[in-house]
Amino acid sequence: MSKIRIRKRGKTYSYSFDTSKSPRRMKEKGGYATEDEAYEAGVKAYTDWKSGNIGITSEKIELRDYLASWLDNVVRPNVKRTTHQNYSRAIKDRILVRLGGIYLQELRPRDVAAWVQELASKGFAAGTITQAKSVLSAALRYAVYPAELIAVNPATNIPIPRCAPRKVVKRVIVTPEQFAAIPRGSTSYPAIKIMYHSGMRISETLGLTWEDIDLNTGKICVSRQRFEAGYFDTPKTESSARVFYADASFIAYLRALRAEQAEHQMRFGQAYQLAHEDSRDERALVFLPKKIPAPDYLLRRSLVCIRPNGVPLHHTSVTLVLRKAGLNPHSFRHTHATKLIEAGAKPVDVAARLGHANANITQNLYAHDTEDMMQETARIFGDIVGK
Repeated sequence: MSKIRIRKRGKTYSYSFDTSKSPRRMKEKGGYATEDEAYEAGVKAYTDWKSGNIGITSEKIELRDYLASWLDNVVRPNVKRTTHQNYSRAIKDRILVRLGGIYLQELRPRDVAAWVQELASKGFAAGTITQAKSVLSAALRYAVYPAELIAVNPATNIPIPRCAPRKVVKRVIVTPEQFAAIPRGSTSYPAIKIMYHSGMRISETLGLTWEDIDLNTGKICVSRQRFEAGYFDTPKTESSARVFYADASFIAYLRALRAEQAEHQMRFGQAYQLAHEDSRDERALVFLPKKIPAPDYLLRRSLVCIRPNGVPLHHTSVTLVLRKAGLNPHSFRHTHATKLIEAGAKPVDVAARLGHANANITQNLYAHDTEDMMQETARIFGDIVGK
């Protein structure tokens, strides 16, 4: 058996093992409470991977049936739910439309190339095509080994057409005037305020609970996300699970918000809605009136971003308010990183605050040159040559 490696990351353990030596690839998954749990999960994952266990017994199978089995037996047990959903969407909306009826064993590079060209001719962005082709290639790579259903991967070395439009991501820096224009009376304002002061993702913001915040020290712990589909999950990556400190003015705002929510709870009485996480049903969000006792399998979650009656705030509500201001939730993450670096914060500290694995990610994705930064660079060079 390939060597299964166990590593402790923070408070949890992860397993990993090599799936290819040249080029080197490995499979890794974390979030296990004990070293033994991680090892047992690693042994099972390796055994399934080695045996090509995807529930296919037929020698000849249509691509649509193979992909459905691959999603259920290989992808679903080994990735986060959001990743599984993204893969499923790419397969349903992009791949099956043209390739689904072709037998897996009869799929040829020319079929994949024609499919890619068709997506480009329909106006799909290069990034969208690349993502769909990556999903297809991953599935076919598994069909080669360990499933041994085909000899070669027909999606290998298929280029993205030059005619596919390249999407340019517009980096928006939120100005003080734009933030001040957001209605403070909006039910979405607390979520927007949190994103502005913390740089947290919208899913992290909407999953934040009062137990995650120490109103005395200003310490905030990011330990979960809440998604639009109505469920909780662990943070996006291992480095996304983090602790950072809030500034004094923001903590003062949170104290006032906590007091305001306590008043709302008293006003609504037994009709006030309490949020819970369903421990049985893949961490689904459930909210019940206060008067209804929650069963043991529902774990209480004192969410910070709620409506006056206690109902959890929805993603759509936040994005609609921001859209009217010409912004989006990620604008605040861009702004947070850029302003911190502009003010002299160390990139490595900003990376830790945002939950990035390293400072390069922070600098490449979020730290954009502002007018002040460009002028400061010019001033520094002027000082150098003037000496």
